[in-house]
Amino acid sequence: MLGRLLSTRLRAAEAAVRQGRLDEAYRIALAPDIRAQRRGAALLRQLSDKFIARAREHFASDRFSEALRDLDRAETGGAAQERIDELRQQIDTVATEAARQEHSRRERLARARRRVAEGSLAAGQRILDAASQGDTEAAKMKRDIQVREHEASEIFSQVEKLIRDGQWIAAVERFAKAKGLDPHDPACVKLDNELCTRILSNARKSIKEGRVARAADELACLGDLGQALPAKREVEEMIRLVQQAGDALRTGDYDGAVQSTMRLQHLAPDIGWSSKVVKQLGALDEMVTSLRAGPLGAFAHAAPAVRPAAVSPQHPTDLAETIALPSAARAGGLPERLLLLVDGGGSYLLLRNDRVSIGKAATSNPADIAIFSDLADRHADIARVEDDYFLFGPHEVEVSGKRTGHQLLQNGDRVVLGRKARFTFRLPNRKSPSATLDLSDTSKLPNDVRRVVLFTRNAMIGYGKGFHIQCQMARNPLVLFERGGALWVRLSGRGSAAPEPVRVDLGRTIEIDGVSMVAKPWSVRPGGIKHV
Repeated sequence: MLGRLLSTRLRAAEAAVRQGRLDEAYRIALAPDIRAQRRGAALLRQLSDKFIARAREHFASDRFSEALRDLDRAETGGAAQERIDELRQQIDTVATEAARQEHSRRERLARARRRVAEGSLAAGQRILDAASQGDTEAAKMKRDIQVREHEASEIFSQVEKLIRDGQWIAAVERFAKAKGLDPHDPACVKLDNELCTRILSNARKSIKEGRVARAADELACLGDLGQALPAKREVEEMIRLVQQAGDALRTGDYDGAVQSTMRLQHLAPDIGWSSKVVKQLGALDEMVTSLRAGPLGAFAHAAPAVRPAAVSPQHPTDLAETIALPSAARAGGLPERLLLLVDGGGSYLLLRNDRVSIGKAATSNPADIAIFSDLADRHADIARVEDDYFLFGPHEVEVSGKRTGHQLLQNGDRVVLGRKARFTFRLPNRKSPSATLDLSDTSKLPNDVRRVVLFTRNAMIGYGKGFHIQCQMARNPLVLFERGGALWVRLSGRGSAAPEPVRVDLGRTIEIDGVSMVAKPWSVRPGGIKHV
């Protein structure tokens, strides 16, 4: 029975050889009882030839480990040892070279990845150009690099267009993305220089025009670009000096403001307004010194007198309940605040002081310009120095889209103090130093005043641009002016042939050349406006 089982196993191994199942036949032939048989020994010799042949196939396909394993099995048959040794030597030689080439390939890919990660796509591409055509991993990396190069090139084109259109913030944002893709590209380096040059030039121009807050915003949009450029450090220093001078002015340190402005002059002699500011600050310092040396000096640092509250403590925010604004008169009895009602022109608040305050209406001590809005009692001031107007105060405001605490106002500046406190600053006529504040539709003053006139010396009356006070009935331009402590109005530009001016007595309606108007003192009290 044992002989029959042995014979069956031998036949199974021989059948496996014929059917090409060499590994199965080898496992059966390795059994000691099979190897001891003559048929078993013959089977192993036959398997040796088969394994040598299969080893050659593995070798041809660069499957070196499988080829060497088949040669080890071929040696079990005890035949063709010379062929086995020769083939093994060939496999060892080729496998060693293949391993060297694989190591070199992986090193090449690693170098390419490092250069790409460092931002040099071109260098990575050059490294990969040495890879064989059959290296699929290198081919994929090259395709990825080409995609990034194409994307970066498209963004560079977009940035160039944005630069031409003057859209600096958008250009910097798009450039930052492109720089992340291919920072060492020559086009990237060129755009970097162009962006920095253009923006720094614009910032310097803004400073020269007196728009320092705008210059600061323009500089900020550069972000980390141009850190090593001397021009950027110079603009930063100019802005710092202006801010330092402004802080000194706000605290009354006029000498400090002068010193900072003079350093700005030394740094940038082409900024024309700095010389004027130095003179204005010097004059302001002299005026303050003179005032403190006079009768007011003893009370200059005293606490203000307590005014009786006119707002109901139970309803402190009721906008209908405000107290009287004082109508103290200057020489000649002309009040500092006047309400001018013009037939066909509306209501105008005329403020004669060189410095006026802006704040909320619902307070026991309303500002000169009392707005029905959620502002501080004294939210901001506007001061006139010669023919210039400065906006400043303890609260940051928005001027033409820029946040600032102090600003030289320019014609057309849009000022936002609060959600319902907005106005546009205008200098309607270059022949008059008076300015106007045009309130937005959502900003309300008592008595439906839509325009505030910062009145100094004279103001123009007429219809259309160039007039402080609008009147559809005006057939010819009129001039409203102050003389001898009173208001007067006359026709403009008639020379010696012009009729005599008409005095505008307070509370009395006057008519000249078809224009009818009346001026009254401006005051506020609970329940609305009172004209005294």
